[in-house]
Parts: sequence; C-alpha cells; structure tokens
Amino acid sequence: MVDTERMRREYFLPGAIVIAGLILATAVYVLRSDNSPKLTGGNPEAVRAVTPIDHIIGNPEAKVKIVEYADIDSEYSKQFQATMQQLMSEYAASGQVAWVYRHFPLLDRHAAAGSHAEAAECAAFLGDNDAFWRFIDAIQAAAPRENQFPPSGYPAIVAQLGLPAGEFDQCLRNGRFTKKVYDDIANALASGAEGTPYTVLVVEGRKPIAINGALSYDNMKQVINDAIGRAQ
Repeated sequence: MVDTERMRREYFLPGAIVIAGLILATAVYVLRSDNSPKLTGGNPEAVRAVTPIDHIIGNPEAKVKIVEYADIDSEYSKQFQATMQQLMSEYAASGQVAWVYRHFPLLDRHAAAGSHAEAAECAAFLGDNDAFWRFIDAIQAAAPRENQFPPSGYPAIVAQLGLPAGEFDQCLRNGRFTKKVYDDIANALASGAEGTPYTVLVVEGRKPIAINGALSYDNMKQVINDAIGRAQ
C-alpha cells in the first residue's frame, strides 16, 4: 500500500491531482537510483509520442529525436545536460535532430527534485520554452555536481529570468503541473527507465532504442551520427 500522505510531504505541493495508478508507479520508482551508462531492453516502444506540450530544442519534426527523462538535481543528469547542449549547438540547425526533455525526479535521493520539475514547468508557463531551459540551467549552475539546489533559491532565479514572482508562487502552490510531472514519471517507467538520465532514441522508421545513464560527448555523437544515417 502506498502512503499517500508521505508522498504528499515528499512532493510538498498541496492540491496535487494524482491518479492512483501514477502514485503506484511513483512508489516503485522512488526505489530506483542513478546508474552507469548502458543499453537496456525495457520497453522503449512505450515512449509517449512527442507533442507540443513537450520541451524541445531542434526541429519537432526531425527524423531523429532524443527523448530524455531527467532529474534536475542528479549529478549524472547535469553531466548529460551539458553534453546535450553542446551536441544540439552542432545539430539543431540542420533540422535532423531534436532533443526532448521530460521529468524523472529521483525523490528518494533528491528531496526537491519533484518541486524543481514543477518549478521549471511554471517558468515555461509564465515565460516561454526558453525560460524552461534557462531555469534548469540556473539551478544546475548554482548547485553543480552532487550538490542539491534548495527551493528557497527560486526567487533569485525567478527575478533573474524576469518572471512574475507572485504568479510563480501561485503556480507552485496550486500544483498546476503536478500531474504533468507524474505523467512523465509513469511514461519513463513504462519505457524501461532504471535511473537518470534515461534516454530513448526515436528514429523514423526504426524501433526506438533506450539508453540508461549519461553517455559521454563522443559516444553520444556517434549514436546521433549513426541514427541520422539510419534515418536517411
């Protein structure tokens, strides 16, 4: 049985709308932790189709999509974030590759990870898609490596991004994006996630391939180049 009150305290956002099945998925999920890079079987074909509600860098219609499920406070997700930013600076303009970011907060290891995910969504809602990415960048720059960012630091980031502080606080208090974060968690689990970052490589006309862990720049570049070749 899931202790829903405990889950609520861990996520600490009142008014959350959580479907019972998603709570169960999260209960399984919080037992997971970060893991070293490896290809995984899982069920990557269960990955949710990319839609306008996703946060995307690159061409949404690209034949190669890199769908990442990440924890903003995870050291490995931070490493992969930097890797993907460098790679997308090289590939995004061609229109061949898109990077899709989804949430997979490791609540058992990073107590504020769920709040960070919702806060990033609130930043996007009150600003734009760029504000979403900048919010994450600001958190990770302020708390690099294994350090964890405290939610008490949100006001400084909100001010830095020029977002309305009152509306941001209300967005978090009301749990406006709680269900969206839980939906990402559930889809990550259904797709075979075992830690963060968890990435599903979706290539047009091919079966999706899942990768658990933070691949290096060189390895990820090879994966992308191979995928572009298969898509042509």
